[in-house]
Amino acid sequence: MKRLAALLTAAALLAAALLLYNPLAKIGLLPPLKALLRGGAAEIAETPVIVQQVKNIAQMFTQTFYDEIVYDTGVMRTPVFSQNKRLIFIAKGEVIAGFDLSELGESAIMRRGRSIVVKLPPARVLDVVINPSGFETFIEEGEISFEESKRFHEDARRIFDENARRKGILRNSAEQGRQMLEKFFRLLGFETVDIIIPASR
Repeated sequence: MKRLAALLTAAALLAAALLLYNPLAKIGLLPPLKALLRGGAAEIAETPVIVQQVKNIAQMFTQTFYDEIVYDTGVMRTPVFSQNKRLIFIAKGEVIAGFDLSELGESAIMRRGRSIVVKLPPARVLDVVINPSGFETFIEEGEISFEESKRFHEDARRIFDENARRKGILRNSAEQGRQMLEKFFRLLGFETVDIIIPASR
């Protein structure tokens, strides 16, 4: 069982490395794969343009938090002679956290020989995804307007975000990103890898 877990971990790491390698090679941060296959010393271009090009990769997802909540509006009082309203629904979705690489500063990547320092922006929640099929109405009393329904759904997204933060999604996202990038650059032959990530607010 331990051997199978180790193989699965290695496969996941290889997949992550391949996903990261091509975009970084295209912008000159890493040597082309063909150059590595030919052998010889790998040289990485070092120009001020690199950081700007890395920004174009935009986002790096490192953590996903799945959640399910029951949302109850409670009884909503309406004018006299009108029926009171209430909506209870179940929402299922996910919160995605990672890094917005468009926030990288000019000195975000520094390389000297076989050492590299990468300064990432803080981990943050990049998206809260609840598909239309993720909302299931349990009780609906009275006439709920479109605007009211939209407001309740947005409130559910806010609750998802708060739950994920309370469960440590940003801390876990930062640690996952650090480990992933450190292993990635070590696979490329760097002996010293320093991944700097500020604490999330």
